[in-house]
Amino acid sequence: MTEPAGIVVGRSEESDHVLIRVRGRMHPGATDFWDGNWLTSLIQVRAGGFTAWINAGLRADELRDFRVALERVYAEVKGSATLSTMEGWIELTVECHPRGSLSISGTVVDDPGMGNTLHFEIDGLDQTDLPPLVDALVAVEERFPVLGSP
Repeated sequence: MTEPAGIVVGRSEESDHVLIRVRGRMHPGATDFWDGNWLTSLIQVRAGGFTAWINAGLRADELRDFRVALERVYAEVKGSATLSTMEGWIELTVECHPRGSLSISGTVVDDPGMGNTLHFEIDGLDQTDLPPLVDALVAVEERFPVLGSP
């Protein structure tokens, strides 16, 4: 079995973080934009005294768009990038402040539309934490490229 592709938002898995492990395509035989880009993923959040593990369906194009926005934030040392999923599994915003510090806030839902919601914040990061995050997103994109077009 192939190791899941991991994306860590935070300094490490030992500190507060969001970890997204992309396991594979939800519909492996599909090649169209709408069905082919669904990815089975595990989202783990560790924030303060809270932890959450959620099996989610994310899309390759959502992760790509998040990477593009993070690259812009890193280049400009300002602005924000948001990962917002079609089905509402996760909403994650990385905001860069004028001196390069980052604010990360988000929500995860264990059953979109009717489940439990965890709101969280992760502090103590700065713009130097963005390149490893972008690299992880690029690695996922290389393994699971966006298929087709809308």
